[in-house]
Amino acid sequence: MFPHDTFSAVDDAQPQVQLNGEVLAGAYVVNGKVAVFRGVPFAEPPVGTLRWQKPEPLHTKLAERDATSFPPACMQSMRILDWYRGLAETFGATRDVFDDLEISEDCLYLNIWTPDIDSDEPLPVMVYVHGGSNNSGWAYEPNYHGHALAERSVVLVSIAYRMGVFGFFSHPDLDAANFGLWDQIAALEWIQKYIGAFGGDPDRVTIFGESAGAQDILALMASRRADGLYHSAIMQSNAGFGLGRRATSLLEDEQQRGADTAKIFGFESNHALSALRSVPALELLQKYEEHFPRYYHSPATDRQLLTKPIWDVISDDELSSVPFIIGNNADERYNSTNSGATREDIQKAVESSRFLNVPEALAAVIDDPDPANAIDRIGTASGMQCPSQYLAAHQTALNNNAWVYYFSRVRDGDAGTEVRAYHGAELPYAFGTHDPWMTTTDVDWQLAEQMMGYWVQFAKTGDPNVDGLPEWPAFTEPNGWTIDFASEATTVAAQEPILCRIFREAVN
Repeated sequence: MFPHDTFSAVDDAQPQVQLNGEVLAGAYVVNGKVAVFRGVPFAEPPVGTLRWQKPEPLHTKLAERDATSFPPACMQSMRILDWYRGLAETFGATRDVFDDLEISEDCLYLNIWTPDIDSDEPLPVMVYVHGGSNNSGWAYEPNYHGHALAERSVVLVSIAYRMGVFGFFSHPDLDAANFGLWDQIAALEWIQKYIGAFGGDPDRVTIFGESAGAQDILALMASRRADGLYHSAIMQSNAGFGLGRRATSLLEDEQQRGADTAKIFGFESNHALSALRSVPALELLQKYEEHFPRYYHSPATDRQLLTKPIWDVISDDELSSVPFIIGNNADERYNSTNSGATREDIQKAVESSRFLNVPEALAAVIDDPDPANAIDRIGTASGMQCPSQYLAAHQTALNNNAWVYYFSRVRDGDAGTEVRAYHGAELPYAFGTHDPWMTTTDVDWQLAEQMMGYWVQFAKTGDPNVDGLPEWPAFTEPNGWTIDFASEATTVAAQEPILCRIFREAVN
C-alpha cells in the first residue's frame, strides 16, 4: 500500500496554518513530533485551456482546506509503479504491497513535513523533485516521505509537476515548452512566499532530486528564471546533463512531436491545438504512449526558460554558482544489462559510447570477470559518473563549493546481491525510509543516519561537513576525493580514474 507516512497519525491535535486566504488543516505523525500537510495546491489545475500553458497562480480558495490526504499523481504510465512491484517481489513480498496509483491532470500539489510550525528561528527547507524519466513517478512515493528528515530540524517539501505529453511537449501553435519545469519554478515561488508559515526559511532552500529529477534541477541551475528561488542543490544519479541520448532538445523538435501527436487524432487543421486540448487526459496519455513508447522527455532549449543547451551553459561558465552535491550509485545499469553478456558485448558497449569509444577504455574493463558489470561500468561512467565528476570539478575551480558522493551499499541477502546498488538504491537512506519488505539491518539504518547527516548539514550551511562524520573535501580533478556510502561513509579517491580521464579529454 501507499501509507500516508511510516508512522500513524495523531488525531487529537490537528495542526493548522492560515495563508493565502485559506486555512490548511494537516495531521501529526511520528507521535506528534512532525506536522504534515498533504496535497497543498500551488497553482491552478492545468486542465482545459490551461493544458500546455505555464502554471497560473492559485485563485480557487476554500475557507478550510483538508490537507490530510495525498492527491492523485500527475498523468503517467505505470512504469514506476510496476518497477516498485517488481522490486518488492525480488525481496520476497507480493506485488499488491503497492496499491494501484490514482492519476489526474489536476495534480499541481506539494506536501510539507515540518517539526515546528511556530519555530522561533526559521528552519532550512529541502525541496524534493522526484525522478522517473519525466514521464512517471510521484511526489509521495514511499521513500519520499519527509518525516525522518523533518525530525532533524528541516522543513521537507515534495513537489509534483506535469510529465510526458502533459509536461515536456509543445506544438507549432505554442511558443513555449518545458511545462513540467515551469511547474517546478511555480512550486519554488510558492515556497518563497509561504514556507515561513510552516517554520521554514525562504533564504535557505535546498532543491534535491534523483535521476530525471536531478536532471531537471540542473536545467533550473542553467536558467536565470530560477535565480533566487533556491540556494543549494543535491543531484542524485544525474542523467548525464544534456549529453548523448539525453542531449538538450530544441523547441522545434518539441513542436514537431506536437504536430505528429495531433495527426494521431486526425487533427491537422488550424484548430489542431484546441482540438488536442479537448481530448480526455487518459485517452491522450494512452495514444501518445503507444506512438512514442521510448521517447525520453528531457528539458528543451525553448528560448525562454533555457536559452541554450545545458552543456553550453556549463562550458561557458554560466551555470548557477550555488553549492551542490552530485553523485551516482555503483550499479546504476546493472539490472538492465543482459546477465549472459560476453566479452564481445563489452566491446560493443565501448564502441557505442559517445565519449569512451577508445582502446584505452576497452582495456580498462575488458578483463572484468563479470561482462555485465563491465558494460554497467561503461554506461554509468559515460552517462553519470564522469559527467558528475567533471561538473563538480568545474564548479569547484570556479567557486570551491561542489562535492561528489558514490553509493555502493548492497543490502544483505540474496535479493541484495541480485539488485546490488541499483538506480535509486540510495533513496531510502537519504530519506531514512527503508521499506518494511526490504532486507534492512543495523548497518543500513546507521548508513541512513550518516547520509541524512550530510544532507541536512548541507541544507543548513551549504557545506556537508559535520562533526562526527568523515571529512568530505570539495571535489577537484584529477585526484579528487569522494564520500563512498558503503557499509559506512568513508572518504575515498574518486572512482573510475581511467574512464573519467578519457571522458575529460573527450569533452575538453
